[in-house]
Amino acid sequence: MLKLLQRAGQALFEPLRAILDRGFGPALNPLNSLGALTIYFFWIVLVSGIWLFIFFKTSVSGAYESVEYLTHEQWYLGGVMRSLHRYASDAAIITLALHMLKEFVYDRHRGNRWFSWVTGVPLLWLTIPLGITGYWLVWDQLAWYVALTSAELLDWLPIFSESMARNFLSSDVLSDRFFTLMAFLHLIGLPLFLVFGIWLHVLRINGPRINPPRALMAGSLVAMTVLSIAYPALSQGEVDMTQVPESLGLDWYYLLVYPLLKAWSPGWVWGLLTGVSLLLCMVPWIPPQKAQAVAEVDLDNCNGCQRCADDCPFSAITMMERSDGKAYESEAVVDPSLCLSCGLCVGSCPTATPFRRHTALSPGIDMPDLSASMLRERLLEVSEKLQGHRRVIVFTCQDNARAIKIRSKLNDNETAAVDIICAAQLPPSFIDFILSRKLADAVVLAGCAGGNCQYRFGVEWTEQRIARERDPRLRKRVDADRIALAWLEPWSNHGDTSAVVAALRESLPQPEAVATLPERDSGRSKPWKIPVTAVAYALFAVLVGWLSVWPRFQLINEGQAMVSVSFSHAGQRIGECRRLTQQELDKLPPNMRKLDDCPRQRLPVRVVFSSDDNMLYEAVLQPSGFWNDGESSVYRRLALPAGKKRLFIGMIDSSRSEGFDYSLEQEIDLMPGQHLVVNFDGTQQKFIFKQE
Repeated sequence: MLKLLQRAGQALFEPLRAILDRGFGPALNPLNSLGALTIYFFWIVLVSGIWLFIFFKTSVSGAYESVEYLTHEQWYLGGVMRSLHRYASDAAIITLALHMLKEFVYDRHRGNRWFSWVTGVPLLWLTIPLGITGYWLVWDQLAWYVALTSAELLDWLPIFSESMARNFLSSDVLSDRFFTLMAFLHLIGLPLFLVFGIWLHVLRINGPRINPPRALMAGSLVAMTVLSIAYPALSQGEVDMTQVPESLGLDWYYLLVYPLLKAWSPGWVWGLLTGVSLLLCMVPWIPPQKAQAVAEVDLDNCNGCQRCADDCPFSAITMMERSDGKAYESEAVVDPSLCLSCGLCVGSCPTATPFRRHTALSPGIDMPDLSASMLRERLLEVSEKLQGHRRVIVFTCQDNARAIKIRSKLNDNETAAVDIICAAQLPPSFIDFILSRKLADAVVLAGCAGGNCQYRFGVEWTEQRIARERDPRLRKRVDADRIALAWLEPWSNHGDTSAVVAALRESLPQPEAVATLPERDSGRSKPWKIPVTAVAYALFAVLVGWLSVWPRFQLINEGQAMVSVSFSHAGQRIGECRRLTQQELDKLPPNMRKLDDCPRQRLPVRVVFSSDDNMLYEAVLQPSGFWNDGESSVYRRLALPAGKKRLFIGMIDSSRSEGFDYSLEQEIDLMPGQHLVVNFDGTQQKFIFKQE
């Protein structure tokens, strides 16, 4: 099942990668920098947010006013910054989701990679509240809905003794301190946790790239800026708690679960969120990845050069003080819990040379399942079967699904395919060995296409070694025209290795004449570059702007009104108070001497609410507190058809079995979109239908 899902995902990613390669090229392909792009969008959010905060007023009356000033009066800068702040936040959700999906479909979340995956899940849940608190600060109709619904969701948790949602039912309850708290959470509290989470996420990665290429950064910023100017982010009307908007333009990237609360209870929504979170955390072990033999160090051949530690993508190799008494300063030590058995360390080891014939081929570091010695023997074996004057050996990554297709096409007597773990496992000396010993006439390395290396740096390290830019370098005596890297343009033809082999073979010398190397048309993809790049940025901007406000969410149906029942009231004590005798008082400490001894526990409160004798709400509310000695709280939001209604609410806070201790029946003409609050005045001990 897992393989089926991953293949389906790859079937979607690979065509998209090929298209983007036409415009951006592998080095700038956005799909290769999704994690870095997410962090970059957060930088845009940070810078634009600082500008907005300079003009923001942390008060009930000033919040909306200051945002409107930035949007309309200072539209040329403040308005653009507000839109940029919003759209960069939405773009970060897109790249974050694609980043997680890509890691899953390419199986980069299991085994020893579980740490990065599991630490990435909390980052998602930190990002969502960060965006939600930002919507609260705008304090328009959408912000009121988000604040009210978020409070309802939090009220379900056994944390607060009183309902938080009650604070958003009437304007005279909300205070300026709310905006001070939200500003702190949005600007300082949550971002600090997010930065720590990102650091933890990349902790086990060697050389994490948290910044995308500059050209990609510039293009993304231009795309978001153009979107901000063409389709500026606007408020959705000043808050009026006596009126409920019929529909709202939701930001579906951050508020996706909020409409569920219209049909589900908060408990079901929390169950969904908890279930999804647990499932995401368990994914690396569904099913567990088969254990692989990790790299092994041979101290007899390790000179402590540190190249393997520098090239390891996952910080699995560290240099420690020498333990065998040899005259080298350090030795390589492999951490089995971090090693992914990629073999990149073998490709970096200068002792992994196949020219050693008088002594055993045992490099300073090697892979037990596919050692350098085994690889040399395999090369000697396949080379004996090759025939002709244009023999080619193709190295393919053994765990790459693309390798199966490659081997099925390379079935002639002049071509042989050899599996290696990763292209970068092959030391350049092996290519020298093949060509100098005439085991073949050319070599093709068919690694992961489009810069999408399974082990992060396999493609990059291989390119640099073949180009003689990184140790161990390809010797100058080796004819580079006899080597092709199947993931590079123009050789690659977007992953068609057979075309690469054919092109390389045509460039090889003939038995009687020498053919010239066909000209590599480096500009072959240039006609596609600008259109593909422009369309890609445009589509991304459209996707960001589209789901940021559309489709609109129907908060209430046409012709409906909203009624909120909300109050707290303490039930009567479970028994009568008893007057203590003087002897009982004398036994108590002076600070605890009270004339009456009252039972601490209180009775539950029963509440009913009806409209035209139709029961809308009925509940028995238990007292709060560890000793059941606190107030009972009720909160319920109901949508009713507009028109004249005979509303009744009753409450029993005693042990009576008939009638109500407090009740109110009143005929009210509900207008469409009206918000009616039903409250209990504790001072006057009576119910109130509040209509402002």
